[in-house]
Amino acid sequence: MLPMGDSGFVAAGAANLALGASDIRSVGGRDMLVARAQDGNYHAVASHCSHAQLSLAGGRVRGASIVCPHHGARFCLKTGRVLGPPAHEGIVAYPTRVEEGEVLVWPL
Repeated sequence: MLPMGDSGFVAAGAANLALGASDIRSVGGRDMLVARAQDGNYHAVASHCSHAQLSLAGGRVRGASIVCPHHGARFCLKTGRVLGPPAHEGIVAYPTRVEEGEVLVWPL
């Protein structure tokens, strides 16, 4: 069971990522990729690509998507939907919000 605030959101760290940056963060003991899209919005998705279960750490943020650094699969940061092969399955996307300088994630 993840420790949740009254709202259900869990702190995922400071909202200090540059535009187009991402970072693997532990949220309630679960690793997630937290990214800041080019539009300035923060998103959180599963930390591993669905294609080969390799880490998305170091993947490039392009607009509102993340590109797997290993084989180039691309996923929507908002929904987790596959946008480009070789992946065929999406990844989990978690609701986020920024409050008082912290990224908060709803860990589903």
